[in-house]
Amino acid sequence: MGLTFAEVEIVGRSYKALIDTGFNGEVLVSRRVAEEVGLKPFRTKERVTVDGRRIKVEVAVAVIKLWGEETEVFVEILDELPLDVLIGVQALERLGYVVDPVSGRLEKVGLLAV
Repeated sequence: MGLTFAEVEIVGRSYKALIDTGFNGEVLVSRRVAEEVGLKPFRTKERVTVDGRRIKVEVAVAVIKLWGEETEVFVEILDELPLDVLIGVQALERLGYVVDPVSGRLEKVGLLAV
């Protein structure tokens, strides 16, 4: 499928974000992005990295906008993030998007009521 990227606004500032369907969280940002948009962490949590390390990340709440859809999300701040923004499946679901596994593109499916 390849990598999927999208432009996302975080607190009104635009960034290129990697869409990661393997990340079950909402949004990860680098420390630089968190400082640029003025995120105010309210707690810390523990995450396990892909290489098995346990790290502490700070958590804040922010408004993000993806292709005209807007929602509040939990944003985790990582000092070691090698890109600006990573969007996980929980944020995609909140915004009503999925990644098409054939094309690798985001598709709007809408919010489902069950």
